[in-house]
Amino acid sequence: MINKIKICLLSVSFIFSSCHSQDSKYVDLEKISDNFDVSAFYKNRLKKTNDIISTNPKNLDKKTALKLLDNAFFIKDTLGYYKTEGRFPTELFLESTNEWMVRNKKPVEIFGFGYKTVAYDPDKDTLAILNTVSFPKIDMVEDKKGNLMYLEVGKTAKNIAEFNKIKDYISKNCKKITVDDNDQNVSYWEGKFFYYYLSKEDNKEEEISYDSQGNKKSKWKEVTEIRLAMFGKSYIKKMEDLRIYSAGNKFWKKSLY
Repeated sequence: MINKIKICLLSVSFIFSSCHSQDSKYVDLEKISDNFDVSAFYKNRLKKTNDIISTNPKNLDKKTALKLLDNAFFIKDTLGYYKTEGRFPTELFLESTNEWMVRNKKPVEIFGFGYKTVAYDPDKDTLAILNTVSFPKIDMVEDKKGNLMYLEVGKTAKNIAEFNKIKDYISKNCKKITVDDNDQNVSYWEGKFFYYYLSKEDNKEEEISYDSQGNKKSKWKEVTEIRLAMFGKSYIKKMEDLRIYSAGNKFWKKSLY
């Protein structure tokens, strides 16, 4: 009887966990681990994207059609190993089967699947959060078994404070490491489950508005382009052991060059 109760509890816990991943509005990057259910998180989002794309705009009024375009759009890619043929300093590299360079080539082996946010509202959408900083887009890669391999988030921040919040969290919870990279705007870190790549680029963005007479007014504002990538340690280890040229190769213990 006790064993049956345990099995039921485990089943309920598994179902709840799966539903939570699938229906959650965003990913909490402070709590995510390498067993995150990637496909469940994107399942409904991909379905909604496909439903919108397959809708005939002729059957909709202009207001409804424009409202559909307010939704974020997502795609799913298959990733495989391909022969570098001298283009990279390794025998094989990891690439999407839809990439133009390999579209007509057969992969040596299928690695897994990649999910990308291809359209979003930078001011309204939130797909990931880290230390109260929200990100409007998130891309993830899983292996064939469904394990999270790596992810990337990004945003155009209106002030440097958001970048500082991200760096503060990472510096308190991770160890800074040195890799072969001379870019002063990039830092590399090691955490419990992931290696972190954090970059910022100061830029200017034009802000356009119109007065009551319809005259265009514009001004330039300082912004910070933020990019954060998190690579699972098992993924980096596998890429290093197999010497696969791919995202995150700078975390390899041995230089590629």
